[in-house]
Amino acid sequence: MSEHVELLTKVANLSMLTFMVSNMLGFGMRLSLAEIINPLRETKPTLKALLANFVIVPAAAYALLRVFHLEAGYAIGLLLVATSAGDPATTKGSQLAKGNPAYTLAMMVALQIMTVLLMPIILPPLLPGVHVDPLKIAKPLVLFLLAPLAIGLLIHARWSGVAAKLWKPLDRFSSLAFIVVISLFIGLHFRTIIGTVGSYAMLASAMLVAVGFFAGYFLGAPGQIRESDLAIQTSFRGLSAAVAIAITNFPTQPNVLVMLIITLTMSLPVLLLVAPTVLRRKNVAAAQARGGTTVAAERSPG
Repeated sequence: MSEHVELLTKVANLSMLTFMVSNMLGFGMRLSLAEIINPLRETKPTLKALLANFVIVPAAAYALLRVFHLEAGYAIGLLLVATSAGDPATTKGSQLAKGNPAYTLAMMVALQIMTVLLMPIILPPLLPGVHVDPLKIAKPLVLFLLAPLAIGLLIHARWSGVAAKLWKPLDRFSSLAFIVVISLFIGLHFRTIIGTVGSYAMLASAMLVAVGFFAGYFLGAPGQIRESDLAIQTSFRGLSAAVAIAITNFPTQPNVLVMLIITLTMSLPVLLLVAPTVLRRKNVAAAQARGGTTVAAERSPG
């Protein structure tokens, strides 16, 4: 039985990397470098996004730990997810919500870079004695996120015809890989997750996701689509980076990873339910009100 679990764990990790690479490669082929950079030139919205992700959410996590007094592993996990931002899955959420994929991707990359720079600064005061190696954070981000994005952008710039044919199949493949990742991680830790139902760990995680969602939504204003995209971005956090950090920095504390899986479970309703229903309706209505179509619809061929 343990051999099967070990094999499935390896498959889950491989699926995670496959999703990260294929998703970023597809987005690089779909968008130009200018489309990614332009949203970040607006200083005020960018500063709001940084405020939501690296001030409000970490502060909320610290406050929750003061209230609930979680076991050490759960506490570290909550702070890891609170201080890491920018996850590839948020691009899927933006698509489902008919948001702006260029803005979401640009902000995701910016948040990943800021995670590398800020996490080693933010974490130690929150958890005395915890050391986070910035190189261990940066390595998976560069190899599995930034490098595939750069390759996709290069293909888009030099062989636009090839990119136009490949990005949609890659998008579908990455969606399938994402479903596999979610299924395996939750399946492997299902009993543990069920065991935390009604616990302070699950309550703290759900409250952190809620704080992230509303902080992102209200700070994303003005503009319904931007509110929607930042709400998804801030509530889903940088779970891919957090998982990589948990595995490399806290291998002897399994509850750290368990807390990340719990937070993933609490974040899924935003991505898979709120985004394609409530946020999608609001985005479509906002686009129709100004006499246009959603950004996502404009970018979709056919």
